[in-house]
Amino acid sequence: MDIQLSQIIFQIINFGVVIGVLTFLLYKPVQKMLRERSERIEEAQKAAEATIAEKRNIDEMIKKTIKKAEGDAASLIEEATQVAAQRKKQLLTEAKAAVEAEVTKMRQDWEDDKSAMLDDIKREFSSAVFTTVEKVVGSVDKKTHQQLVDAELKALLKRI
Repeated sequence: MDIQLSQIIFQIINFGVVIGVLTFLLYKPVQKMLRERSERIEEAQKAAEATIAEKRNIDEMIKKTIKKAEGDAASLIEEATQVAAQRKKQLLTEAKAAVEAEVTKMRQDWEDDKSAMLDDIKREFSSAVFTTVEKVVGSVDKKTHQQLVDAELKALLKRI
């Protein structure tokens, strides 16, 4: 086995051609594909980070909105409670006024009925006394007799 210089040079040239063809046909396209994939992954990561940041912002906005809504709800409840208390006071005042008016009306009706009954009793009593006196004594002056009966009835009513 002899080492021939021409074959070594030929082998070096063949090896260089194979390396060149492999570099041109395989290495560069694979490297280009890996670079593109790396860029897509970086873009996806940036998009994911942006989405996460946007989600955080949305969560914060939701929390703020919920806190605001709770505050608004609390103030609405407080306002409704105050309005209800005022309405309650107003209704109680109106009810008291209505009751007082009804009591006053009933007292007035009672007083009117009492006066009417007393007048009827006075007339019947006066008539009975006058009839009795007329039968016992005879004829009596009706005006004088009426004054005497009225005076006695007033004295009797004051005692009662």
